[in-house]
Amino acid sequence: MDIENQNSIIGSGFISKNFEKYHEFFKKLSIKLYAAGVSNSLCNDKSLFKKDKDKIIDFSKKIPKNQTLLYFSTCSVYDPSRNNNLYVKHKLNIENFIKDNFQKFLIVRLPEVVGKNSNEHTLVNFFYNKIKNKDKFDLWSNANRSIIDIEDVVKILIDFISNADTKKNRIINIANPKKSSAMHIVYILENLTGTKAKYNLITKGEKNWKIDIESTEVSMKKLNITFGKNYLENVLKKYFS
Repeated sequence: MDIENQNSIIGSGFISKNFEKYHEFFKKLSIKLYAAGVSNSLCNDKSLFKKDKDKIIDFSKKIPKNQTLLYFSTCSVYDPSRNNNLYVKHKLNIENFIKDNFQKFLIVRLPEVVGKNSNEHTLVNFFYNKIKNKDKFDLWSNANRSIIDIEDVVKILIDFISNADTKKNRIINIANPKKSSAMHIVYILENLTGTKAKYNLITKGEKNWKIDIESTEVSMKKLNITFGKNYLENVLKKYFS
C-alpha cells in the first residue's frame, strides 16, 4: 500500500495510541507521527537497535517529500548518568539520521511519561510492580527524573503543532522542568500501594541536570499546565491508586 494512503500514525504502542484520535489532524497537516521502535530504555540488544534503524531507513525512502516526520526521542540525552547507555546513543543516532535524510522533521524529546501503559520497563511501572510484588530492586540514590502525564504531552504537542511553523526543522522538549528524586517517586508509590518497598540503595544517578522547555512554554501557559508541588503525586494517584 502506498504510504500516502496509510495511517498518519506509525506504531502501536503507548505513545501512538494516545494520539490516535488526532489521526485526521496529522493527515491534514501532512505529518507522519512515528512512534515505533525500541521502548525499553535499558535494552542492550544491538540487533533490536539495528532493526529499528533499518525500519526508519526504509521509511525515509517511502515518505513523500511534502510530508513532515514527527519522531519521539528522549530527554535522557541531557542526563550525564544515562546519556552514555546504548538506548540513548541509539536515539541520538536516529536523530542524526533524520536530520540528514528527511527534508521535513520535528523531533520531540520526552522524559518519563506516565499513563495507562503495560510497558514494564518504564521507570514508574518498574517501581510500582516491584513494590506491589514485594520484590527487591536497586534504587539510585542520586537519580532525578522529570515525570509528565501522557495527557499533558498530547495537549502540549497538539497546541505546539497548531501554532508552530511546521516548515521549520527543529528539536523540542516536552517535559516537566521540575524533577523528582527516584526515592520520592518510590515513597509516593509506597503510600499508594500501602506496601513498604524493598530496595538496595545504590550511589548512582545525577541530580543536577536540566531540560530546556522554552520552545513549548507558550503552549504550557496557554493550556494552563503547571508543574506545582503536587503534580507528581496527582499524576501517580491518577494511574496507580
